[in-house]
Amino acid sequence: MSIDQPSRRSLIRNTATAGLAGAAAALAVPPAVAATDPRRGPAVTLSGDVTGYNTRVLLLGTSGGPVQVPGRTMISSAVAVGDRFYLVDAGSGAVRQAALAGIGLPKLGAVFITHGHSDHLADLFNLVWLAQGPPTPPLPIYGPGPAGHLPAPSGNAPVPVLNPGHPTPGLRDVFTGWLAAATYDINIRNNENGPPGQDFTRKFAVHEIMPPPAAGASPEHTAPDMPPFTVFEDDRVRVSAILVPHGRVFPSYAYRFHTDDGSVTFSGDTARSDNVARLAAGTDILVHEAVDIDYYRDQGLPDGALEHMRLAHTSPEDVGRVAAEASVRRVLLNHLTPGDPAAVPDAEWERRVRATYGGSVCAGHDLTAFGVGRKG
Repeated sequence: MSIDQPSRRSLIRNTATAGLAGAAAALAVPPAVAATDPRRGPAVTLSGDVTGYNTRVLLLGTSGGPVQVPGRTMISSAVAVGDRFYLVDAGSGAVRQAALAGIGLPKLGAVFITHGHSDHLADLFNLVWLAQGPPTPPLPIYGPGPAGHLPAPSGNAPVPVLNPGHPTPGLRDVFTGWLAAATYDINIRNNENGPPGQDFTRKFAVHEIMPPPAAGASPEHTAPDMPPFTVFEDDRVRVSAILVPHGRVFPSYAYRFHTDDGSVTFSGDTARSDNVARLAAGTDILVHEAVDIDYYRDQGLPDGALEHMRLAHTSPEDVGRVAAEASVRRVLLNHLTPGDPAAVPDAEWERRVRATYGGSVCAGHDLTAFGVGRKG
């Protein structure tokens, strides 16, 4: 596998670890089939009436992490434009949720990872590794490049550091490690199946997103005020990114998808941020994370952990403030923590957002779809 070494100052670092095998058999259960074939048991399909909409938002998994909870799957979403899908984050369960939503990987236009936490990329390599079928063009995967260095730990007390010679890998090195871990499985399956085999170094193309140097961002200054910048464009969508504050994580991004039908903005994991409001200005749908710190306080979480949540996530009231400032048309809540609906009911999430925002609000659930813009 050859990996180029582009300039560290480039906005997007490209790694030609190319393409994705067409995985229709492994990850493309059309909703109509799932609903009508009795051999599959009870149907599991997308809910939500999106008839007539060319652009849709699909919430695949709506819980924060990293611990899996009952009631919601780990975070993953998609934007569909016609018959092409763009995945945003790939937490644990994303491969299964995509299959249940009828997303076939040959129709996957690109994948976008907001940041390097496990609950956002645990299933990312599985999109490629578990896929079988004839070769297709490379799957473009966009996500954060290397932070460069670790900030000083909280309290300045020493903490264990994994791989101290390279403690802050970006998405390219993450994929290199995943491929190394999967070496035997890949080689023995090719050996068993015979020619031509699958060249896993040609299944995907990793693009590391780095913020513009003019932003002045760093692990100590993770999300300065800045304008959005374009990271991807094809014939159906243009994707812009902006840095957001998520504790000590750097870089961490929000994304906006611009289509002919309208726009969708994903906050990623973030504390309340003017950058999110700037990116989301006038958007049709803002898909925003939310945390209920009161719930965790009542559970006896220590003050230090509660302060971390304040610095890394957004209260429902602040979600409403961001939405109002940006004049967005609708808010969908995802990456809910706690994600268990028995802990915090939907009505409570929605009530708290509506206290500061007058538009439409919906607490997200797995495998739900929403139309963007006007019906065709």
